[in-house]
Amino acid sequence: MRTALAVLALVAVASCTAWTSAAPAPAAVTTTATWHTEYSGTTRTLYDAGCLTASRCFAVGDAGTLLATTNGGRTWHHETIPTKAPLYRVACALPASCYVIARPDTIWVTHDAGAHWAARPLPVHVPGLSLKGCVVGDASAPQGENPCRLGLLDISCPNARTCYAVATNPAGFNAEPISTTNPGPGSSLWLTRNGGATWTRQAIPSGVVCDGDCNGIRYGYPLEWVSCAPASGPCWAGGNQLVGSHEGFASALLVAPAPSRSWRLQPGCPASSACSEPVTDLGDCPASNLCYTVNNSSPFANGSDVIIYTATGRQGPAVTVPNGLVINAIACPATRTCYTAGTKGVITRTTTGTTFAPVKTSARENLNGITCVSPCACYAVGAAGTIEALRAG
Repeated sequence: MRTALAVLALVAVASCTAWTSAAPAPAAVTTTATWHTEYSGTTRTLYDAGCLTASRCFAVGDAGTLLATTNGGRTWHHETIPTKAPLYRVACALPASCYVIARPDTIWVTHDAGAHWAARPLPVHVPGLSLKGCVVGDASAPQGENPCRLGLLDISCPNARTCYAVATNPAGFNAEPISTTNPGPGSSLWLTRNGGATWTRQAIPSGVVCDGDCNGIRYGYPLEWVSCAPASGPCWAGGNQLVGSHEGFASALLVAPAPSRSWRLQPGCPASSACSEPVTDLGDCPASNLCYTVNNSSPFANGSDVIIYTATGRQGPAVTVPNGLVINAIACPATRTCYTAGTKGVITRTTTGTTFAPVKTSARENLNGITCVSPCACYAVGAAGTIEALRAG
């Protein structure tokens, strides 16, 4: 357990503009944002963080761990959700709504900033949390040490009443083609328009072809991430499985132009085709025409790749990421500003949208999740209760 409340990371990584209250015209005041290692009060693995404001945030983790801060991460306290399931993802939207995934099949919802929580089970029909010995294809993990994930895996809420969640069942990692015994995509996508009271399963493509020697045969696929541009979308979702050395990946990148609109394979894929999709393991979409995705699954890559896609499906400019870095999470608080969090406590940042460079922090544990309220207010969480906070002043 960490013993210091706020160990300064010793380096500034962003400049922030605040405003004085002087009338009649406010004056711009530039302050410096720095990373701090926070005392979380737990050694449980933390998977994600989500914020209502820069000051009011939650962190979630193993065994029902729910932490909250009301002062910008300077102190954290335990809150109670009546479950011991792993709390895996959290998405928040103003004024006071947050949604927490409890794997494998439940979403906990609050509309009063955490004072009360309600459980919403979804019929995702999974037998457990993972398939032992099943790997997506990440060359950084030895065989058997990176099991494929099952159940609810991600959630995104463009507003307080509207959210999408994605889930995967064992068929999503089935290396056999879709047939009468394996009829579906292996994944599911769910929508609420009433603040989580009810969830409706959305229609998605039944399968995708691989990007290798598979002669147009369709395979199932997992959905591992979902991200909606603020307010009204569009929304994106993706995932992939490694079918085999010759077949390559069966990957999906799905797009819905707005909440409640139909999902389809990325623009540029003909409606009558299940063409090969880009390999993505996670993503964040800060604008209606911009999505940053991460590929951890190439067996030939030296770490992770970041790729930009636009609303028309075109790949954006080439992105540079440090070699050998495995990225576990990405957050983009502005169209050209993104942060990533990954193994060995490494956080990177771009302010151009094309070149990611490490920022110096005190973290050494693997980081699993990151969220940003603004370019100058972010939280990264990870193993052993690690919390890194970026804040001004």
